Amino acid sequence: MPEIDLNTVASNVIWTTFAVTVLLGIVLQKTRFCTMGAVTDLMVMGEWTRMRQWLLAIGVAMIGVGLMGYLGVIDPGKSIYTGARLTWLSTIVGGVMFGFGMVLASGCGSKTLIRIGAGNLKSLVVFLTLALSSYMTLKGVFGVLRVNTVDSVALTLSTSQDLPSVLAAQWGIAKNSLQLGLALVLGSALMTFALARKDFWNFNNLLAGFGVGGAIVAIWWISGSLGYVAEDPNTLEEVFVATNSGRMESLTYVAPYAYVIEWLTFFSDTSKKITLGIISVFGLVIGSLIYSLVTKTFHWESFRNAEDTGNHLIGGMLMGIGGVTAMGCTIGQGLTGISTLAINSFIAFAAFVVGAALAMKYLQWRLLPPPCEPVIAGNNSTYHSNTGGCGMPLQIACHTDQFGTLGQIGPEDVAEIARQGYKSIINNRPDGEGGPTQPLSAEVEVAAKALGLNYVYLPVISGQITLEQAQEMARLLQTLPGPVLAFCRSGARSTNLYMLAQQVS
Repeated sequence: MPEIDLNTVASNVIWTTFAVTVLLGIVLQKTRFCTMGAVTDLMVMGEWTRMRQWLLAIGVAMIGVGLMGYLGVIDPGKSIYTGARLTWLSTIVGGVMFGFGMVLASGCGSKTLIRIGAGNLKSLVVFLTLALSSYMTLKGVFGVLRVNTVDSVALTLSTSQDLPSVLAAQWGIAKNSLQLGLALVLGSALMTFALARKDFWNFNNLLAGFGVGGAIVAIWWISGSLGYVAEDPNTLEEVFVATNSGRMESLTYVAPYAYVIEWLTFFSDTSKKITLGIISVFGLVIGSLIYSLVTKTFHWESFRNAEDTGNHLIGGMLMGIGGVTAMGCTIGQGLTGISTLAINSFIAFAAFVVGAALAMKYLQWRLLPPPCEPVIAGNNSTYHSNTGGCGMPLQIACHTDQFGTLGQIGPEDVAEIARQGYKSIINNRPDGEGGPTQPLSAEVEVAAKALGLNYVYLPVISGQITLEQAQEMARLLQTLPGPVLAFCRSGARSTNLYMLAQQVS
């Protein structure tokens, strides 16, 4: 048997992983693949595009892992997701926490890295918060709490918890055959659903689904085949080289945050080695940075106000604690884990969606403040009720000192809006929606421009906000002089559009 150089194997694993994740970072930045966005798009807009991207990626990953398992290229049963303990309570609690946190933080662990590469300073703060809280949940005070509470509630199965192992024990069928059969059936079903609509068939959507799913498969191969040594010359035991867990790994973006901070902090300690998880973090950031620079979309972005800062800090903390507790993020459990057909991963997927839905309800509530009005005076803002030109109160909802929403206005109200310090108006209500008594957009525009205000007509049908409209709203909020006032029939539509704009920017 030829002598194995573990350092060479580790180097091959690290550099191959780096290459794959740099390409993945480019793909994620270009296609806007985002698991949080998939949930919010579906909930608020009824838009399935990004959810179909996610499901397509799962299907591709499932089939890829099933084929490799059947052919003996890797053994999915040796992954970190397929232990005999079904920690269902940890998965539910952690998954809901992570799902809630990713909405507050405007993106999951992978999206945070992509945003950092594009110049988003908010995401850098999220990274640091997530890294610290995940480390504390792995090895610190939160870890003690986790082990003594939710982790203690579990089902211990007679087999590993992946569906092929469970069903093989029940039916007496070879596990690798079941692995392939279930992967083909479930994966094909997901891919068929994702590709069912012809309007989904464009380059970016297909690149997102096949690219992300393919990256998961590639990293499984790197870890489980390229980095697999059947007999470590030092211990005479099998080893998966350059992994933090000592088992086969693929992409996940919670625990690797902690490992990055630990590696950087103890850099001079030669026992601390760069691992697959650590290099995958750097790979995503660099891939996103390359794409942003080449396409000239790189721009610095910071917090809007104190509440925005607080949301991102709390969101990062919830993702760190929740991701470790659930043993993975929306990429780790929601793609990588599911590709092994692990039962816990399916539970985690549902918990992520529930957590995100709860966070969306919370933000919708938070973005409907009591009627008020900002009076801009230098850097200070005060609030009081105001009255329009016709003597009726303008029920302005002040989300920040730079953005407010309002119900339907007429040309006679524009002077009061200008007096209150607003520099731009966005009309989100289609002409004619309220019948002949509804003021026309052109009439309001004339009044606005006569007073030197910027005016944009961005009509949105109630209950039918599109991703393109959310993107345009995000662009307007970044480019229009503030403060900005958006209005529709009641203000609710503008509020929802504003909330979505925070997620897609």
